[in-house]
Amino acid sequence: MYYTTSGAYRKSKMLIDYANIALTFAIGVVFIIILFLRSGSGILFAVEFMLGALVNGLTAAKNFMSDRTVSGVILTVVTLGLLLMAVIAWRVMV
Repeated sequence: MYYTTSGAYRKSKMLIDYANIALTFAIGVVFIIILFLRSGSGILFAVEFMLGALVNGLTAAKNFMSDRTVSGVILTVVTLGLLLMAVIAWRVMV
């Protein structure tokens, strides 16, 4: 398999890419579960937001490693927004 990541932190970037693939799959599975459970899916909304925050946080870290600081900062702000939404969703359910 040919992999296009190069430069410093090559292995770290590869691990982040693989983690993003797995987390995106998990987000899809949780979303499908939420669709089927509807009223019984309360805590899963917080889990969904946390997984999204984790994906965006990892991508932000990868952007900082690649010296793309503007997109890294934007993704960090999005990550914080998703974490806030996860806390709100958690507090609504508890």
